[in-house]
Amino acid sequence: MATPKFLNELPVEQLFKLSEEDITQTIEGEQLYYHHKPHTVYYLAVNGSKTRNGGLVRALNANYKIGGITVASIGDEAIYTDGTTSKIISGAGISCIVNGKSVALVGSRLENGDEIIDSPNTSVAIRIFQDQPTPKNFLNHDNSQGFKHG
Repeated sequence: MATPKFLNELPVEQLFKLSEEDITQTIEGEQLYYHHKPHTVYYLAVNGSKTRNGGLVRALNANYKIGGITVASIGDEAIYTDGTTSKIISGAGISCIVNGKSVALVGSRLENGDEIIDSPNTSVAIRIFQDQPTPKNFLNHDNSQGFKHG
């Protein structure tokens, strides 16, 4: 089976020889390839994301938003109906950092062992392909990983 060729892999000289139709067809082929390639999608957690144990994420950095909703990151917390809180301890690792902190994802863990299970954000996500290495510290739940937590 031939390895697919992508536009970014072609020499500049060859790119200049392509017609607009060739480029359009190649881009469509690339999109089809990546759409069907085995992967897992991790949505970014935002203010109001839900945890398995009934908590709601309270994102603190109002400078970064998706659709007007603040993006959560490591060190932000979930608040529970009994008034207790727990900090987010894992996130996207080096694949997505905001203000020096890894952003939180659906799948991120909290100090109390809880997990973010749902997010109002359904538009911004990180796609991890099964044949690629996971980014450093991606959903690393080990609190001693040496990554900035807050």
